[in-house]
Amino acid sequence: MEITKNIELRKEVLDNIRQTITGHEREGIHLSDLIYCSRKFLIRRAGLAPEPSDEQCMLFMTGFAFQAFMFPKDNEIPYIYDNIICTPDIPTGIEVKSTRRSMGKFSVWDMQHWQKQILGYCKALDKLEYDLVVLFVCGDYKPPFPNMDCWHIQATQEEVNANWAEITARRDKLLAFITSTDSVGITDVEPDCADWEWEFCENWRYCPDTTCYQKRRLKELKTK
Repeated sequence: MEITKNIELRKEVLDNIRQTITGHEREGIHLSDLIYCSRKFLIRRAGLAPEPSDEQCMLFMTGFAFQAFMFPKDNEIPYIYDNIICTPDIPTGIEVKSTRRSMGKFSVWDMQHWQKQILGYCKALDKLEYDLVVLFVCGDYKPPFPNMDCWHIQATQEEVNANWAEITARRDKLLAFITSTDSVGITDVEPDCADWEWEFCENWRYCPDTTCYQKRRLKELKTK
């Protein structure tokens, strides 16, 4: 028996995933566009973003497949609130996430972008309670792995309203840029990415003025 790596098949599989990802490109401004880096959204909207990397393909597939297996009868239904498109994973009020963080060291309180997204869905769905399902891809980095855990979130109306005020402020900033007639470049938009976003951002080369760029550049040099 002779066994060799099938490079062509690997490329075909990744390209299939890549095609699915790019097929999810959307019109309008979505809630998920307003909780991550504004420049990333503008670069993607301008059609300047490179195609998803192999790593991004695998991350997308992991999260999408997990949700499909756990909630096979539920479909994402878009809700439009204040001209922001909200697409909850499960319309009854469940958000599904995956992470490579260690389950033993994980805290929901550290995931501020998840909190902002869930509070945004609370606003769109007129809820104060929400549930979160998290797949720990690597478990606790010791058997058994992967693993999964769930949380119930009880928010206050004040928290929901304050979060939505921040979301709509970001929306207004992006709309002002999109509709501007001035010769403003994407890099003129103030960077507002979280510290961790640089590691998986495909658009980092457009942001030479940021610490994210410096960290990603250093990572690229170390892997060469």
